[in-house]
Amino acid sequence: MPQGVEVRVLSWAKFIFIYFQPMQKICPSLRYPFDWEHRRPMFHNDVFFVPEYYTKHSSDKFTNLQTYFGNKNPMNIEYCSGNGEWIIDKALKHPNINWIGVEMWFARVKKIYAKMIKNSLKNLLIVSGEGYAFTKNYLQDCVIDNIFINFPDPWPKDKHAKHRLIQQAFVLELKRIAKKNGTATFVTDSVAYKNQMLNEMIGWNKICYSQGDYGTSFFDRLWRSKGLEIHYLCYENS
Repeated sequence: MPQGVEVRVLSWAKFIFIYFQPMQKICPSLRYPFDWEHRRPMFHNDVFFVPEYYTKHSSDKFTNLQTYFGNKNPMNIEYCSGNGEWIIDKALKHPNINWIGVEMWFARVKKIYAKMIKNSLKNLLIVSGEGYAFTKNYLQDCVIDNIFINFPDPWPKDKHAKHRLIQQAFVLELKRIAKKNGTATFVTDSVAYKNQMLNEMIGWNKICYSQGDYGTSFFDRLWRSKGLEIHYLCYENS
């Protein structure tokens, strides 16, 4: 190999080493902290894991939220956080609010985690697990100021509708964890799911959605680009 070519190859290899090694330190890869047989709820790398098909839940495996964040700031939660774009933006813009992002798909949790580390966020807790299981078993009464559920899976086929997150049992848990006069905001592109939400939110006071800088996400842009209407439903825990 000519000397010049060898130098270029070595220089490129050196560039790869220098460039990507710091990136690994800035955005380390998140891995499952357990195998299937030994799965259990646990904190790992500032992520709380709630494993699937687990029945031995105990609230003492979680922590008091004020203790975790080290302050008494308002507490907001987002379910169905996706790749984290919406909640990362909110946590950056509102550092005096504590945020909890709940996402059941681990591939997406890893993306939220990478964004959290990259932005050095201390006011965000990530939960890797199913929203209902986490809420029912680990959140205390009257601890959440504002609840956001952005583009939950609509399960469009009638036979699959039973898998939707917004069901009466979950709504009751939301009411339990919400503070008095706390709010819940649901965002969806599905008319069928919007109608189910309207029917399920018994005991909540429906309020007008206040247009403002709500924020955006991958699914928000995707469905808008396809010409779909985005529905906002807002409620108050009166």
